[in-house]
Amino acid sequence: MYSRRQFLGYGSAAFIAASGRVFGAEAPSNRVRLAIVGCHELGRGQQVMKSALRVPGVDIACVCDVDSRAMDWAAAKVFEISGVLPKKERDFRKVLEDPSIDGVILETPDHWHALGAVMAMRAGKAVYVEKPCAFCPREGEVLLETQRKTGMVLQVGSQRRSSKTYRDAIKLLHSGAIGEPRWTKCWYMAKRESIGIGRETPAPEWLDWDLWQGPAPRTAFRDNVVHYNWHWFRRWGTAETGNNMPHYADVARWALGVEWPESVQALSSSAFPNGGDFEWPDVYGISYKFPGGKFVTFEVSCHHGGNPYMGVGTGAVVYCEKGSAYFDPADNVTIYDEKSTEIRKFTTDSAMIVGSLTNPTRALDIYHVANFVDCLRAKNAATNAPAEVGVKSTFMPLVANIAADLGETVHVDPATGAPVTKAASALWSREYEKGWEL
Repeated sequence: MYSRRQFLGYGSAAFIAASGRVFGAEAPSNRVRLAIVGCHELGRGQQVMKSALRVPGVDIACVCDVDSRAMDWAAAKVFEISGVLPKKERDFRKVLEDPSIDGVILETPDHWHALGAVMAMRAGKAVYVEKPCAFCPREGEVLLETQRKTGMVLQVGSQRRSSKTYRDAIKLLHSGAIGEPRWTKCWYMAKRESIGIGRETPAPEWLDWDLWQGPAPRTAFRDNVVHYNWHWFRRWGTAETGNNMPHYADVARWALGVEWPESVQALSSSAFPNGGDFEWPDVYGISYKFPGGKFVTFEVSCHHGGNPYMGVGTGAVVYCEKGSAYFDPADNVTIYDEKSTEIRKFTTDSAMIVGSLTNPTRALDIYHVANFVDCLRAKNAATNAPAEVGVKSTFMPLVANIAADLGETVHVDPATGAPVTKAASALWSREYEKGWEL
């Protein structure tokens, strides 16, 4: 593990205070043994894994991946950083059989998120699961039911919930300092390159294609799916909406103080088609109406990232009765009065930044994983982003996808999040491979 001097070199004195006291964390009886599931060196898992290794008292005891190359790389990286060689396991189910593992960090493709989290909680493991925490609305319901039944600690990868600047700014908004928050405008813009036309080929020897597919209906391996392009196939991914919307959909709900919407409208188009096997629309205009007339709009573009709103590819502006608040992706929040005059700014302490905060990973991951570990130790399910938070914020892009596919407004019971319209109900769940049903 990192020495105290190395750890403080990352600006961690402030981090420790912000994430909860960890004195005594290095004691053998208080160490936490985690498994990282999905750890390719170019993926999200390796980022969270490295962050976890910066949290005092944490051991990455096992690395698990259906790609043997990723598993070997991750094991070597853990050893390089911590001096401890973790166990390697290809099959996630065997990780859950290990009684020495306290919790799992799930960084798998979207179609595995809910199933993996449910399996882990039923096995008595604490869970950190990446967003979107479900593949369809029904999976979110099962995730909530399972967490409530087992009482297990669960943290969803909505890292901004562990941002001190965001937390402080939202506390100000909820105080009524600039009036009641009424509307949030959110956006995400990126320039995705073509994924080309895939060819059916035998799966490479380093990949367990059957395990990779898991709960998804079986299909032949194509050479343009693994490891990232699965996002753009309906069988495994949830579009750019599911990929990046959950971050600021969560900020929007948080700032407005709302839970489930009453209605969801979504228009979509392949306005800037880039060819290839990309199966989802690339432009979305989405509107959510919540009880009390509160409103969220979200614009998504994944094939044209030029001239983004406010000069950044993603963010949110919360409009209140007497002003507004701009939440930028670099972990800053600017408060304005009714005349658009800046009256206050919440900024990140530069000493706490590890790499760039344009992506909410890296520094914010450390805070978020630390909160997860603190809650795991205390057996306290009230993480910064528990199942209630993750499921409701994941619900927003998933229902937007349904509304866009139907071409009609989806009406929702705002007390339960259940669909009111029959057409939407038919799309609430998904098809599973036999034997892998949630």
